[in-house]
Amino acid sequence: MSDTTAKYIRLSSEDDDLRKGGKVESNSVTNQRNLLDAFISRTPELADTSVIEFCDDGWSGKNFERPAVQEMIAQARAGKIQCIVVKDLSRFGRDYLTVGSYISCVFPFLGVRFIAVNDGFDSIRPADIDSLETSFKTLLYDLYSRDLSRKVRSAKKFRAQRGDFLSPFAPYGYVKDPDNKNRLVIDPDAAETVRRIFHLMADGQNTEQIAMVLNREAVPTPMLYKRAAGCSRTRWPSLFEDNFWTGSAVAKILRDERYLGKNIYGKRIRDMVGHTHTVRVSRGDWIAVEDTHEGIVTREEFDRAQAEMRTFLGRSEIKRHDWPLYGKVRCGVCGYAMGHTRGKQMYFYCRTPRYNDAFLCAGRTAETDILEVVSKGLHVQALMAVELCRLWEEQHRGRKKVISAGKKNLARLRETHQRISQQVTGLYESFALGEISKAEYLTAKTAAVKQRDETAVQISELEAALDNMSADGSLQNGFVSTFKKYLDVEEITSEIMADVLQEVRIFPDGRIETVWNYRDELEKLILDLQGGQQDGETKSLDLLQGRTS
Repeated sequence: MSDTTAKYIRLSSEDDDLRKGGKVESNSVTNQRNLLDAFISRTPELADTSVIEFCDDGWSGKNFERPAVQEMIAQARAGKIQCIVVKDLSRFGRDYLTVGSYISCVFPFLGVRFIAVNDGFDSIRPADIDSLETSFKTLLYDLYSRDLSRKVRSAKKFRAQRGDFLSPFAPYGYVKDPDNKNRLVIDPDAAETVRRIFHLMADGQNTEQIAMVLNREAVPTPMLYKRAAGCSRTRWPSLFEDNFWTGSAVAKILRDERYLGKNIYGKRIRDMVGHTHTVRVSRGDWIAVEDTHEGIVTREEFDRAQAEMRTFLGRSEIKRHDWPLYGKVRCGVCGYAMGHTRGKQMYFYCRTPRYNDAFLCAGRTAETDILEVVSKGLHVQALMAVELCRLWEEQHRGRKKVISAGKKNLARLRETHQRISQQVTGLYESFALGEISKAEYLTAKTAAVKQRDETAVQISELEAALDNMSADGSLQNGFVSTFKKYLDVEEITSEIMADVLQEVRIFPDGRIETVWNYRDELEKLILDLQGGQQDGETKSLDLLQGRTS
């Protein structure tokens, strides 16, 4: 099977904004694609490889949670990609620390060649990886991106203050004006549904009842409605391939002040440049501009709906302070958070069948039954932590002296892995130049790849051993240190659950599954212990000391 080359393309939203000011369209998707295709076709060792394209359109280079780049890296980790080609380093990313980590550590470890065409960077040349010029360029891209983000944010704030609509998608009930994408116009069919939701609330129906009415009448949800209209957005919350109205979806519409004819900007802000995580902004700091577009409901209708919702919330609100399972219980069928009943005995139930009877979700389950399962499970996890700690201490007795040797051996193994990866690339070049036959190339490549993979396994085992060992040689593992504390716990509290429990899943057959925190740390510890079993002596100790069989 031939090697695979990935071409990565990124167009930022900032690129689009600045293009209005006269920026040359050298960064357009089309131009990037043409440049990369031309480079690959004239590079002998890449011309005959399989080529796949990854494209992130409208994503900041500071954000490494881009879907296409994440998929590309995942395929590289799986060994499906042998070379990555980008227009320049800034297209791959503008965070100089993250970019530097990938090109100097991650990609060499994976045996993936990385080429930035316009920067003249090629990781096949070892001098390029750690060169001062490369480091300087990535730093400059980072600083440029931060400065650009500040300018773009300032420009958007100015446009918001004058009443421009700046969100990428129009709210349900509206579409963007074909003649001015920064202005909203009413979508008649969807707007009628919005009005009906407000009227039903005013008539005394709560959000769940309204959702059931809309589902019974097969009224398309905002997601399904917009997909039918040709909108290509793919990140709406959905249930498998289905989607239906829920109480929370109805409440979101009822609280949206944009239906009054006003634009609101700045409710949330990213806490760091390039990060996807956002934080709430106090209402006094929002930018709200009245009469920017035609309203769907009147002020009187909107205020009446808010009053009715406050009434319903007042009836159903529950105190959280003595509720250890708050936010932890989910239906094992649909995945939604389960509702609860109040009284002497609390029960959990799935709301989904209320909205859509096509789903046979979990029925009513007593909180006491769930707590019993959680309590027993916690005790089992604590016993496991104690036993694994004992096994580790027994296996790692006297290893304090070899930690330094282990780190040196890890560096040696990584160098070996990189050298073999470069050797594989060199073999192809020799074959392409006619220096060796195809049979010689395939034989040598098979042997080199086998050695590279064996080295990668040794690296993983040694990393696990060192990750679990502190500077003084003692065990350092989040799973053990956390769960050992709760071996003799008598009462399940909110604090304990926040510390150890990710979620509880309830199934229609009564089955209760618990998902615990620190699963990655547990896997590391087990990997270390498994690597330590070999003919009466420890394999991981051999690795730490640099001995191989």
